[in-house]
Amino acid sequence: MEKMQKLQALESKTNSFIVSTKQDEFAIETIKDAIAAAKSGTFGVGAILVDTETGEVKYRGKNKVFSHSRSDLHAEMDVLNVFEDENGAESRELIKQYTLYTSLESCPMCLCRIITAGVQEVYHIADDFGGGMVHLFDQLPPVWQDIAKSRTYKKANCSEELSAIAEEVFLLTVALDDELKR
Repeated sequence: MEKMQKLQALESKTNSFIVSTKQDEFAIETIKDAIAAAKSGTFGVGAILVDTETGEVKYRGKNKVFSHSRSDLHAEMDVLNVFEDENGAESRELIKQYTLYTSLESCPMCLCRIITAGVQEVYHIADDFGGGMVHLFDQLPPVWQDIAKSRTYKKANCSEELSAIAEEVFLLTVALDDELKR
């Protein structure tokens, strides 16, 4: 099956998934953005900012590394850029009212940006043992660990099927790594 066909199959699975937890809803939303990113020719990762009080998805982001000629536009960076551009000087305080969900465990660059931005809770849908930093949190420099010590960074309490879909969407785009190495 070709990549686009596989993405369409994963999109159908995601859209027809029967939600059993609140975090399943957010997992689905990140996966939708991840699929959109993958269809655009970049890494399949999506991220959302959810109003912690209302549970409403307020901001969306997706990986745009190859579509905007910016190597820093990972999904988490994209959603935080949108948030900070909209909220300006108030961003640092307002971000405390939001929870960030990402379809894939954050890389070192994104996790440090998330910490710096002041996000209090971050949940990833799929683990990334090859490039994620949450499972290696204790290897961050002490200053980053100290800033983030009272915050939450962990895998979402969502369906394993959704975790598998999020991982598969990303893995379909891993061949892009070969292009970067050339």
